[in-house]
Amino acid sequence: MILFIFEGKNDEPRLYKTLKEIFHFELNEEEIIHYYCNNIFSLYDTLKSYAEDELDDSVDLVNVLKEDAITHHKTNTELERIRYATEVSEIFMFFDYDIRKQDEKNKLSIEQQNAKILELFNYFENGSINSERNGIKLYVNYPMIESYRFFKKELPDEDFKNYTFDLMSEKSFKQLVNEESFYQNLKYLCFDMKKSGELKNTEDEGRIDIIRQNWLYLKELNIKKAHFICADDYSIPENKDTISQQTIFNKQIEKYVTPNHEVSVLNAFPLFWFEYIDEQKIN
Repeated sequence: MILFIFEGKNDEPRLYKTLKEIFHFELNEEEIIHYYCNNIFSLYDTLKSYAEDELDDSVDLVNVLKEDAITHHKTNTELERIRYATEVSEIFMFFDYDIRKQDEKNKLSIEQQNAKILELFNYFENGSINSERNGIKLYVNYPMIESYRFFKKELPDEDFKNYTFDLMSEKSFKQLVNEESFYQNLKYLCFDMKKSGELKNTEDEGRIDIIRQNWLYLKELNIKKAHFICADDYSIPENKDTISQQTIFNKQIEKYVTPNHEVSVLNAFPLFWFEYIDEQKIN
């Protein structure tokens, strides 16, 4: 089984399911989708509550998620299909960076928030689902999932390379996107989705062509920008490890967050596509 854990239950599944539909990729194993419906810091605190000290292999991610879903009465029942954690061979997690400035509501400094995310990266990188395979991967949207829409002109918007978000801003990133983005909804990139989770109107050839081209633009712009963040090289990297998720995180801190209290806008789904889906097709 391959487990996908999305922070939200709206944009993330539409993006993922449209990507699968448009480019016709199939997983080699059964797919489970779980909507966490909370942020990355809630995930950290939940996992940490099961740890004696640092997060390590003693914390079983799958079983923690199952217990958390029961405790908080989460309506998504996909996790019930997993009888044993060892049935899961790979886990892909998609969460927002969503760092907040310190104030009365948020008691943690930016540095303390980043330390929590770094501990999660180290846990997922070094932890394992079972004794035979290490397959947990955390993908992060900077600063939030709405980074898929932060283009100030029609695609391809090469200025995307320089778009950042001020973490000290009085406006939320969502507000900024709604005010400044050329695209005011997901229709340029996704099919609509029924309440059942199925996609609508997937046989409209004209719509398919538009969505396919926009995904290709999105992929190229985000991969090149990730390479620029990691290596100051605005091009498609030859080695995918050059733009690993933890490298991107570390470079975001070094180049943007620490000196300027800003983050370089970047979306995780094109990077997942580049790193995982393309590899699957090659294999």
